[in-house]
Amino acid sequence: MLVEPIKMNHTRTKQVEAVLKQYPYFNLLERERRTEIEQSKGEIDENVGGGRSSFSENHAHENKAIKFSDDIIISTIRHNRAVIDKFIAQLDDYQITIVEMSYFQRFNRYDVVKIAKVANVSRATVFRFRKRFVAQLYTLLKL
Repeated sequence: MLVEPIKMNHTRTKQVEAVLKQYPYFNLLERERRTEIEQSKGEIDENVGGGRSSFSENHAHENKAIKFSDDIIISTIRHNRAVIDKFIAQLDDYQITIVEMSYFQRFNRYDVVKIAKVANVSRATVFRFRKRFVAQLYTLLKL
């Protein structure tokens, strides 16, 4: 699972951590983006006379599906969700605890001492794991 990570700087680390903090809300963000696309300008009716001809077809559903599949924001959310899901599936229990307590908590921000105590590891292990985890995600996420 773990490959040799690249050299991380503060900016790169913060970018990955921002994505990790959004992870629990990816479904909501995707739904909001879909709603935004649906509410944007629809198809232009070129039929000025008012009636539809009998041979014209309405492709609104197909066009909407194309807009969703072509949207860069939706595809980025889906890609990042898949990458994070894949990484989390390969982690040990204590590593999952570290990731969840470090990044997925909205209101309860835990310090390293509390995370280490709950995960039953040392503080140094928490720091090392988070650093390696973030570095490996950086190479795979769309930022």
